[in-house]
Order: sequence, then C-alpha cells, then structure tokens
Amino acid sequence: MTIFVFDTSAVLTILNQEEGVETMLSLLEQAKEGQATIHLPFMALMELEYLLLGRLSPEETQALLTLVQAWPVRVSESDLEWRHRAASVKANAPVSVANAWNASLALLLNAVLVHKDPKYEHISGLQMIRLPYSV
Repeated sequence: MTIFVFDTSAVLTILNQEEGVETMLSLLEQAKEGQATIHLPFMALMELEYLLLGRLSPEETQALLTLVQAWPVRVSESDLEWRHRAASVKANAPVSVANAWNASLALLLNAVLVHKDPKYEHISGLQMIRLPYSV
C-alpha cells in the first residue's frame, strides 16, 4: 500500500479546483478504497487555516477545515522523532519551516509527498508527486 503525505498546496489544489485536481481526487479515491494511506501533517493544517483566515470568516474557515479532515486522511501530530527529522531537513535544505515538517514526515514514513512547491527539489531522498507548479 502506498503512503502519501499532502502538503498544503496539494490540499489547496482541491479546494481551489486548480490544475492537478484530478490527481488529487484520484489519490483520495485510492485512500477511500483502502489502496493507499494519506497523512495530513499538523503543519499543513495550520498553514491551511491561517491562509483561509486571511480571506474568509472564522466560520467559513472552520467549515473548510472540517471538510478537509473528513477526507480519508490521517492528521499527523508532532512527536520527538519527527521534530528531530524536521530540524535536520531545515538545516540542510533551503525550505520553509512548514515544508521541513511536511517533507520530514514523508521521509519518516517512506511516503510520497504530494505538492506544488519547487523548493522540495532540494531535499534528497524525498519521493514526490509534483502537481503542476504555479507560474
């Protein structure tokens, strides 16, 4: 069974109906059918929440967060091993703190990171599905 980790940009691909939405819906369907496992890092959820709060009401934001968490995903909360791996990723690659958390979870789980951020290219050993990058 394939394990996936969704970056914030992957979640937004669905919410905003961006290019790559078909890929995302296919992954969610695989998870629904038990053919894949999808992890949603706590940091991706936090990033999604602050981005939504910047343009929507708290009530609309909460409704979308509830929708996302109802998808066939596992919300992954931090632990010590993950924190150490995220620190190592951040120290060795020019990525944001959020990206370090997301990538390090994928590395720990030997999972495929699904994203739209070219900065992940700097992290060696990271398996990825690159959704169409925004221009």
